Amino acid sequence: MAERSRTAETGSAIGSDDIIAGNVSKYTVLPAGYCGQPKKGHLIFDACFESGNLGRVDHITEFEYDLFIRPDTCNPRFRVWFNFTVENVKESQRVIFNVVNFSKTKSLYRDGMAPMVKSTSRPKWQRIPSKNVYYYRCPDHRKNYVMSFAFCFDREDDTYQFAYCYPYTYTRLQHYLDNLQRRNMDYFCRELLGLSVKRQLDLLTITSPEDKTDLENSVMQKKIKIPKLSLNHVEEAGEVTDYGEEDVELRHSKRQDGRKQSEGTHKSIEAVVARLEKQNGMSLSNTSSPEEAFMETSEGMNNMDDAVVPRILYEELLRSYQQQQEEMRHIQQELERTRRQLVQQAKKLKEYGALVSEMKELRDLNRRLQDVLLLRLGSGPAIELEKVKSESIEPEPEVQKTFSEEANTSTYYPAPVPVMDKYILENGKVHLGSGIWVDEEKWHQLQVTQGDSKYTKNLAVMIWGTDVLKNRSVTGVATKKKKDAVPKPPLSPHKLSIVRECLYDRIAQETVDETEIAQRLSKVNKYICEKIMDINKSCKNEERRESAKYNLQ
Repeated sequence: MAERSRTAETGSAIGSDDIIAGNVSKYTVLPAGYCGQPKKGHLIFDACFESGNLGRVDHITEFEYDLFIRPDTCNPRFRVWFNFTVENVKESQRVIFNVVNFSKTKSLYRDGMAPMVKSTSRPKWQRIPSKNVYYYRCPDHRKNYVMSFAFCFDREDDTYQFAYCYPYTYTRLQHYLDNLQRRNMDYFCRELLGLSVKRQLDLLTITSPEDKTDLENSVMQKKIKIPKLSLNHVEEAGEVTDYGEEDVELRHSKRQDGRKQSEGTHKSIEAVVARLEKQNGMSLSNTSSPEEAFMETSEGMNNMDDAVVPRILYEELLRSYQQQQEEMRHIQQELERTRRQLVQQAKKLKEYGALVSEMKELRDLNRRLQDVLLLRLGSGPAIELEKVKSESIEPEPEVQKTFSEEANTSTYYPAPVPVMDKYILENGKVHLGSGIWVDEEKWHQLQVTQGDSKYTKNLAVMIWGTDVLKNRSVTGVATKKKKDAVPKPPLSPHKLSIVRECLYDRIAQETVDETEIAQRLSKVNKYICEKIMDINKSCKNEERRESAKYNLQ
C-alpha cells in the first residue's frame, strides 16, 4: 500500500480528488495558519493498515472535516469503502465528518444504515445512531454524493476506528480457511487456483466424498465450466460482510458432528426482554449525545454473553423501547400540564361566578335606588317636603303593583322608566350626570336613532365634539400596526362611564337579559374607536382636497 505521511496546514490546496495516490499515514490535521507542535484536539488520521481506505483530509472548521476516499483498484469510477482511525482526540470533542466523493446515487444510509465505530477500550463494533447520519448530493463537491455523520469523542486515550460496515480482511479469511483445512473434513477441499500480485487465489470444493473424484476429473478435462463467484453478498469494494469470526467458528463447530444447528429463538427473546426489563428504571431516552449512546450500547452488548441474539434484532428492540419511553414521558408531561390548566380554569370560573353574582346584586340595588329617586323627582325639582313624605309613605298604586310583582320573583327586574324622566331638563339642555349637559333637541334626535353603534357614535360627538375626538384615543395606547406610532391622550373615564350608562338605559328598555346587556355594552369602546377613525379619515380626505385645489390654482 502506498503511504503518505504529512503534518502541515490543511488549508493549502492538495489538488483534486482524482489524483489521490495512497492512504494517509499518521496524518495530523492542523488549522490554517497554525505553527507549532500539535495539541490535543488536532486529529491524527491513519488508514495505512489492511482494508483501510482514506486518501485525503481537509480541515474546514474546528468541528468539521472533509474526507476523500480512494477509488477501487483499476476502477476509478467506484468510490464507496472507507476505513480509518482517529487519535489525539480531546474529551467531549464534537466533530462532523463529511465523506465527500461517494459514487453511489442510492445508498442504505438513506434508509437507516449508519457507519461502524469502535475504540481501543471498546473493541466491539457498534453503529453510530442513525439520527446523526445524513446522505445527500452536494453541489460544492462536483455534485458528488456526500455522507455526513456527527460524533463526540469521550476518552482522550482511545484510538477510534470508523468503517463503512463490518470489515472482513484477507488475513482473516486466510485464517478461517486454514482452520477449516486443519480439520481434514472429507467434504471440504482447498486448492491453489493461482496467484495475484502478492496474494493467492483459493479454489474451494464442498461436496460429498463419493462425488469429489468425479468432480475433479470433470474439471480437469474441461467438461464443465467453473461458475463465477457471485458478489451479491459483498457490499462494496470487495469486502465480505460478517458479524464476526467467532460466530462463523461457532456455526461450524456445531455442524462438525453432522447435526443441524438447533439454536431456538425462545432463549434469545427471553434474554432481550430480561435485558430491557432491567433497564426499565434507567432513563435511556435521555441519551442525547453520541458518546452516551456509544457507551450504553457497548455496555448492553457486553452484558449479553449468555444470549445469542442477532445484533440487528437487539438494536431494533432497544430503539423501539427507547421510543416508547420517550413517548410515555411526553404523555405524562402533557397530562400534568393539562391538569394544571384545568385547576387554574376552575379557580377562575369560581371567582368569575362570585363576581357575576355580586355584580347582579349591586346592579339590582342601583336600579332600585334610581327608580325611587326618579319617582320622587318626577313632578319637578320644586317639591314640597310634605308631598315627598306623603309619597314615600303612600306610594302610587302602580308602584305598589310593581313591588308586589317583585316579591313574587327571585330576581328583581324593575319596570322600564322613560328615558326623559330620568334626566333633568333645564334651559333647553339635558343633564346626563357628572356635570355633562347636551342640547335638548339633539338629545331628542338621539333617542330615535336606530342601532347601538349609531347611538354611541352620535352620543360621543355630542359629549366630546369632533375636534377633541380626532386628537384622542379610547385607551391612550399606541397602535401596534405602525412602528413609529405615538400614543394619543385617552378619553375622560367619567365621560366614558356616562356613555355606558346612557347606552345601558337604552338597552334596558328593550331587554332584561343580563347576558345580552353585558355583550352589547362591551362594544362601546369599539364603536367610539370606529368613530375616531372615521373622523381622522374625513380630515385626511379634506386635506387632500384642499391640497389638490391649491395645486390647481
